[in-house]
Amino acid sequence: MKKHLILILLASMVAATSAQNLQGVKIYINPGHGGYDSDDRNVVIAPYKSGDQAGFWESKSNLDKGFALRDLLQSAGATVIMSRTTNTTADDLPLSQIVASANQAGADFMLSIHSNAGNGVANHVLMLHVGLDPTDTQTYPTFNITNPAHKQLSDDSRAISTEIAKNLFTNELTTWSSGYSVRGDKTFARLSMNWSDGYGVLRGLYVPGVISEGSMHDYIPETYRLMNPEYKWLEAWNFYKSFCNYFNGGEIPTGNIAGAVRDSRIKLESNYNKLKGRDEMLPLNGTTVTLVETGEKHTVDSMQNGVFVFKNLAPGLYHVKTEKEGYYPLTQEIRVNKHAVSWINLSMNRIRNTPPAIINYSPKVALTDSVDASTSILLEFNWDMDEASTSAAFSITPEVTGKITFEDTQYKMRFTPDKPLEKSTLYTVKLAKTASHPDNLSLVDDFSFRFVTKSRNRLALVSSYPSVMHSKVHYNAPAFRLIFDKKLHTSNLQNSVTVLDSKRQTVSKNARSVENNKIMLPYGSTYFRLIDNLIPGENYFLVVDGAVKDEVGVSVVETIEIPFTAVDAVSGHQPVVDAFESLSYSYDPQKSAGAANASASLSSSAKLAGNSALRLEASLADEGHVVFSPLAALSYTNEEMAGIHVFGDMSANALEFEFTAGGDKRYVPICTTGFFGWEFFEVDLSELAPATVYTLTGIRIRRSAGFEWGSAVDVYLDNLLKYDNPHSSIPGVETTKPLVYPNPASEWLKTDADGASLSLYTLTGQLIRTVAAPVMTTGDLPPGSYLIRIDAGAGASYQKVILH
Repeated sequence: MKKHLILILLASMVAATSAQNLQGVKIYINPGHGGYDSDDRNVVIAPYKSGDQAGFWESKSNLDKGFALRDLLQSAGATVIMSRTTNTTADDLPLSQIVASANQAGADFMLSIHSNAGNGVANHVLMLHVGLDPTDTQTYPTFNITNPAHKQLSDDSRAISTEIAKNLFTNELTTWSSGYSVRGDKTFARLSMNWSDGYGVLRGLYVPGVISEGSMHDYIPETYRLMNPEYKWLEAWNFYKSFCNYFNGGEIPTGNIAGAVRDSRIKLESNYNKLKGRDEMLPLNGTTVTLVETGEKHTVDSMQNGVFVFKNLAPGLYHVKTEKEGYYPLTQEIRVNKHAVSWINLSMNRIRNTPPAIINYSPKVALTDSVDASTSILLEFNWDMDEASTSAAFSITPEVTGKITFEDTQYKMRFTPDKPLEKSTLYTVKLAKTASHPDNLSLVDDFSFRFVTKSRNRLALVSSYPSVMHSKVHYNAPAFRLIFDKKLHTSNLQNSVTVLDSKRQTVSKNARSVENNKIMLPYGSTYFRLIDNLIPGENYFLVVDGAVKDEVGVSVVETIEIPFTAVDAVSGHQPVVDAFESLSYSYDPQKSAGAANASASLSSSAKLAGNSALRLEASLADEGHVVFSPLAALSYTNEEMAGIHVFGDMSANALEFEFTAGGDKRYVPICTTGFFGWEFFEVDLSELAPATVYTLTGIRIRRSAGFEWGSAVDVYLDNLLKYDNPHSSIPGVETTKPLVYPNPASEWLKTDADGASLSLYTLTGQLIRTVAAPVMTTGDLPPGSYLIRIDAGAGASYQKVILH
């Protein structure tokens, strides 16, 4: 006790014999804003609601700092004038009046106290002093750097402001996102705010001055600190120290201890932004803090800041003791120096006096149920766990590689496999009893559980444009579409489905064109166009990153790359017998079956050439078909070729010409519309009867039975041609004769080509099987869309097939 009394007496003697002398110094304090109005910076924090005057208001915070600074300055003999002493709207003077008042008072310095705001993720010190940055030579309406008085005013203001900034930045209770900044208000306002003559509260000021933005009040951890009176006093004390330094008022003979108390391991789980470091940890509200040598006690407030301050202490060695229920007491030594703040951040350890136990886990299902192969393993504990021992105690059988992370401040442990788990597999998860918490108590017994995975562990790309079969893409306004076997999780699609050029550079998407999951369930899809056209003749890649996943988290896993070439799909061959510049076809219900909502129209947005294209729309039932008949007759013979440009809709529908000669009606295949862009198709009419003139009497779209992802038909046609000799060398031309049958198939696929061999691929190019025969069995394969390659004497051909 005698030592405590000696320190108290010493502090009193030091203060009495070495007090500062700021007599003759006049400081004008402007606590920024005033009142509780919309421009007084109310930041809403729990437990307060918007507009609650007990919550945080910058106007109130600035005034509290101003009062604390006034008292410190007056104790040293300085003259202090304040622009306001209440927090009311009426007391919030016009800026020009504040400037005039500071000038009239002949102040040695005008301090406008503020805190700053941004977007809630930054915290820094900004000083905006009267005048210009040192490198700024601009002339302003009320300030000319070539005027010696103006230059001196700017230099003096900068010098004092720099002293203030350095002292404010010593604050170790907060977390700074960057260093301090000292700027001329004219320069900063011009470059950052696009203002012509600086800030109103400094405009026309003839005495040195600054707007002090001491911290960022919309950075929520700082907002809570600014609710603490002692924390605001610290900012005022640093202002005071700065004035003592600049105006030769002498060193402050005492010092202060400022600290914050937080949990050593538990993080603050509130969802507002927290800079990495101390601000992430849980402040310990209600902690009792004792300065052992003096017996002074401080109880930490309930405002999530952990702050405490012991003021005006004689230099020497002290001990700070913290106590809180449920925590081990902590005592730490700290030295106090005169004219300084001694900063101390204390981390307390919880008392964990019972063994850890698992209180919940996932997946938690009966063995008769199954879980997604994308699942992660989650264990939840009654205590925060030691990461090293708990990680070492974890195992899964069969063995799986993955990553262990801890959540909810170590109350939860998650194991995330590197790849989806195996299909239809029984897994056993075990946590050995060696897992412990920080007080070195371990699980009483080993813990284990089991689960079975579902029969699917990959998100499958079932169709795409471009694809292996359709690898030539019209260069102008190219469209891309991908269909997956399940609805997509869309959070990462923008950067996970991309187009690369031959140099592996990303070709930018048109963000407004992106459409996701616009397809019937359970399928998922993504559609997009590019900002710029492609270059004809150049090679590109459509890339699906392995991270693309469905709604339950099952991912593609292995990255898919689909090479394609940009071409000009417009055939220049003449003559064009129908350019579709006027509506030349109409829905023919008499020839159609199982069709609804059918229509023919002109489209100027999706045209390939000229001013418009023909758009054909309908909804088809299984094995239904729709026919659109021409309004004018066109004639063809079996010695001629028909060419047509088609914009597909990614369906497996068959697009066909209907030709009629007397009672002879024949349907000649054009293509299956399993693509999503403009392509040119050359149709061989040799199967028409010889020496017979046929009339083109319709265009038929026929739906295959069991088509997978919808009944809608949406096809565009442009530039129908008629000519004598084949031009299959034209880039983008597809042959049209059926190559294999049946299609769709269930048990087998066959081709009539002599000596042929067959190879079956996924649409992404993965080889499924090969047979050196014209027949392939398929009954053991899963349903879906595939690509079959037919190798015969004339070379290789491809066809899309559906298995069901």
